[in-house]
Amino acid sequence: MTTSGRTTRCPICADEFAWPNEPEVWLFNPGDGRYELFDISTVSPVKQADLIRNGYRRCPNPSADMVEHFLPASFGHHGDPLVIGLVGAPSSGKTHLLTAMIRQAFLNGLAAYGITVTALDFRRHVHFRDQYITPLERGDGLAGTGTGVIEAADILLLRGPTGERPLIFFDVSGEDLRSTDARNRATRFLLGVDAVIFVHASADPAEKGLSSVDSENRSFELAIERLRDRVLPAAIAVTKSDRLRYVAPADRWLHRGEEQVLNAARIRAESRDVYAYLHHVGSGASLRPFEAFSRCTLHFTSASGGDALPKQADKEFPKYFPRGFRPSRVLEPLISILAMTGVIAGQEAERVGMP
Repeated sequence: MTTSGRTTRCPICADEFAWPNEPEVWLFNPGDGRYELFDISTVSPVKQADLIRNGYRRCPNPSADMVEHFLPASFGHHGDPLVIGLVGAPSSGKTHLLTAMIRQAFLNGLAAYGITVTALDFRRHVHFRDQYITPLERGDGLAGTGTGVIEAADILLLRGPTGERPLIFFDVSGEDLRSTDARNRATRFLLGVDAVIFVHASADPAEKGLSSVDSENRSFELAIERLRDRVLPAAIAVTKSDRLRYVAPADRWLHRGEEQVLNAARIRAESRDVYAYLHHVGSGASLRPFEAFSRCTLHFTSASGGDALPKQADKEFPKYFPRGFRPSRVLEPLISILAMTGVIAGQEAERVGMP
């Protein structure tokens, strides 16, 4: 096998290997759902580039501890990938937050920071769009992530002042995140993440005694212990914050909408308010990432704009949002992560998440 000489870490199995540079790519056949090896050495350079852009490389998985999996054939042609994992308890709103975040990013939500977003894995993104973005846009509630999922939710390509970097998101079920089984492959992504977004669902202030502190503690604690020896930036996203739209201090942040300028002092102020809110409502367990990671920001977010209600006679989407789909501040955790990982550069970015 010929290689490019560049060492790559697979975000799925966490193995490192030399990125292959062979005149062959794997093409996905939608007819039978399989990958087929295709020799591109005999076609023109223009066609080769197109096949590489749409094809895949099979991960060699040197440890031989994971099922067969593939990465985009152009994965190793860009800058170092940025792998972000979402961690949270069941029903914390991880999937809704990730879906709204990716949707807003594709709607030029990062343009103010000089960043454009395209799909790196076209087939994966089309699946994500059809299964998650489109239903959410029409007001349907999404089902939680199933257990045992090992693949990335989506693989994007960021282009900006600091170059091109693949962006990989992992959204694993809360049940898997709370599992103590060392053989659970669904949580393997934690070994290769570059940043983590911890997701905590706000309680409805109208419902007394509603709390998810215990379950949040388990998912957060297990992830933190696995990441303890690594220096990573983190963000805490308080989802379903639309429940707090009339409650201080969340109300003033939600009314601001999406920001257009990176301002470390403003991010620190919001982090301070989120910290105070979580401490006040007794959700101290969800503040553990702030204590465990040296750079951490906290944010109020709303992926949908309201709670979902039951819908009759629809097994695929049994819930809907009666007020429609109205995301608010869903990009703020991602923007902070991009600043703390150097995707957004400059002196202001260097101050984000600092004490």
